Amino acid sequence: MILNDIRNKMLENNIDFYIIPTNDPHGSEYLPDYYKEREFVTGFTGSQGTAVITKDKAYLWTDGRYFIQAANQIKDYGFELQKQGLSGVLNYDEWIKENIKEKMTIGLNAEYFSHSNYLSLKNKLIPKNINIIDIDLTCDLWNNRYPLPKDDAFILDIKYAGKSALEKIEEVRKGYKEKNANMTIISSLVDNSWILNIRGNDIENTPVVISFLIIEDDKVILFVDKEKVSNISNVINKVAEIKDYSEFYDYLKSYKNQKIYVDDKSINERIYQSISENNEIIFGNNISEDLKAIKNDVEIKNLEDTYIRDGVALFKYIYWLKEEIKKVAIGEYDAAMKLDSFRAEDSLYISNSFNTISAYGANAAMMHYSASKDNQSMIKPKGFYLVDSGGQYYSGTTDITRTIAMGELTKEEIHDYTMTLKSHLNLMDCVFLEGTYDIALDGIARYSMWQDRQDYKCGTGHGIGFVLSVHEGPHRISPSVPAVRMKLNMIVSNEPGVYKENKHGIRIENILRVVPDCETVDSVFNKFKTISFCPLELKAIDINLLSDRQVEVLNTYHKEVYEKLSPYLEADILEYLKETTRKVEK
Repeated sequence: MILNDIRNKMLENNIDFYIIPTNDPHGSEYLPDYYKEREFVTGFTGSQGTAVITKDKAYLWTDGRYFIQAANQIKDYGFELQKQGLSGVLNYDEWIKENIKEKMTIGLNAEYFSHSNYLSLKNKLIPKNINIIDIDLTCDLWNNRYPLPKDDAFILDIKYAGKSALEKIEEVRKGYKEKNANMTIISSLVDNSWILNIRGNDIENTPVVISFLIIEDDKVILFVDKEKVSNISNVINKVAEIKDYSEFYDYLKSYKNQKIYVDDKSINERIYQSISENNEIIFGNNISEDLKAIKNDVEIKNLEDTYIRDGVALFKYIYWLKEEIKKVAIGEYDAAMKLDSFRAEDSLYISNSFNTISAYGANAAMMHYSASKDNQSMIKPKGFYLVDSGGQYYSGTTDITRTIAMGELTKEEIHDYTMTLKSHLNLMDCVFLEGTYDIALDGIARYSMWQDRQDYKCGTGHGIGFVLSVHEGPHRISPSVPAVRMKLNMIVSNEPGVYKENKHGIRIENILRVVPDCETVDSVFNKFKTISFCPLELKAIDINLLSDRQVEVLNTYHKEVYEKLSPYLEADILEYLKETTRKVEK
């Protein structure tokens, strides 16, 4: 067992606690396979979690999206589950603080800890005089470790990106100068890719290139595997010098007496330790994070066109599935592959934007359930089937979820779908004061659910990148802090749900854009425009539970769905679109 091997190495190095987070040197949400050490050690394949190993205990912390999945996957690896976020359950750092003894030693890989997370842990342990050492105990134990990716990068054409790399670099320079800095170091892969308009295949379904980027007043340096950008080096060299990825940390040592702007939530602790002694460090969000969150006019036009085409693909899939299920049961994984084939018909399709969640019945209660060819349930002509999916296109990134009635539904299923829909429609219809924080909008979505004494243990929405990560900050719609003001042309998802273990999972997700509403004598108001289009499940709705306004919003949305999708459909499937978007009345 790998756990015993790690404990032997802990003993050799006099380490009492060893921490393995879910991270890479760039603070990525989704990781290249090479960096999935926590998965290798615990067996848990979810996207969030932290493992803590002591001489006689081993725990995995993860959040409510993964409680069921994690409990099943870690049981043979020697780990116990800590249900992060539940009352009475300490976070991993608080647990360490409570259980570690004075002058003990913690081992961790400093490349996998942002400076802010490292500092938070360190400060919590000051009273106990704990020693923290930078060490990697798994590298020698991981036989047949995945190699770092080698696929060629490509340039995202300005007809999709809307701004040149030089324009973006100048915007970043302006931003850090306003912070009284004379340079910035950026480790975030999505930010580096956005700034230089480069894309790649280094993370599955997230078209980024593993790199570090340094922007100074008079030069830009990209640290990257040179082989991956050899085909586009002539374009990159117009705005940046290219150095090999392996040169980065040594290069940092050359900086003296600089005012360096960095995002302490993004740069890893090893970067910070390399620059902090001889330079003034200025902290704040990556300048590019705020810039890319507000989509430019070209991005918006491309994205809205893309969501129509993506909606057509999803609707064709739903029609196929409902017809096919009348003849034969279909596996969840096999169904997802069919959905992929519909998206792949688009000439601008690159890949999925994440691994499709194709979940039937009780499996959908696991928010991030993953079926496989060898482990899939059969979809049957009854109950609910949930499909959460999206695509990466040269013209934008999509994300959409539908919960589909495959046949007869129970009263409880109809009730829960309707409560989810009420929450969804409330946010879709929301009007809010200019400058409203994202956290304030979360309660608007949850209000109907709370009235029903239900809740979902996740955020309501997340930002979305442009041919980048399907999850993008700084904004989101969530009860968690920090809060961010919602601004015009931010893109965010709307995805409330109901998740009942061993019963069903329901989620409805559309994508919203912040647009102007009106200006009164003393106030300015914004609202949301829904930009994703696919029918909702009318047969799963108890119309009597909807308010008159919610019925109006539903009908208005379905009218627009028909207008957007019908030009791409004909014959029987067009008739089916008419049926599924028909006007409903109380």
